[in-house]
Amino acid sequence: MRREAIRFARELEIPVIVDSRDNPHKYPGATTITPNITEVEKTLDVKIGRDLEKLESVGREILQEWDLNSLLVTRGKLGLSLIDRDQTLHLEAHGSEDAVDVTGAGDTVAATYTTALASGAPPDDAARLANIAGGLVVMKKGTATVSPEELRRTMTSGK
Repeated sequence: MRREAIRFARELEIPVIVDSRDNPHKYPGATTITPNITEVEKTLDVKIGRDLEKLESVGREILQEWDLNSLLVTRGKLGLSLIDRDQTLHLEAHGSEDAVDVTGAGDTVAATYTTALASGAPPDDAARLANIAGGLVVMKKGTATVSPEELRRTMTSGK
C-alpha cells in the first residue's frame, strides 16, 4: 500500500514527506524521509554519532538506495541535517541546549518542513524553518505546538 501511494503521488508530482518512526527503509521513492539520527544508525547498523562527514556519506547512500530526493535527519540537541542530491546543510539546534521536553519535536520538524515545502519554500529554507520550530517546541512542557505567530516573532527577532 505504501509503495503504491508513493508511486501514485510521484506520478502526480505531489511530494511525499515521511516521518517513518523506526522504519525509514520502508518508504523507498518518497520525496523526503525525516528520521532521527538513532533511527538511521539502527536501520543501517552503523555508528554516526557527531561525525557529520559520516552522516553525509551514509545519507548519500540512503538517497541512492531508497530513491529519495532528500533526507532530513534530526540530531537532537545537535540540530538537524538536510542531505539532498546537490548539497548538505547542517544546522545547529535553534535556541537553548536545555530542552524542557522533547516530546513531539520530530513531529514538529516534519510537519513544519512539509508545510513550508507545500507553501513553495525551497528545501533548505523549509529545513531552517523546521529547525526553528523544533527548537521552540522543546522549550515547552508536554506535547506542545508552535504557532505561526511564534515562528514569525522568532524569525524577526533572530532568537
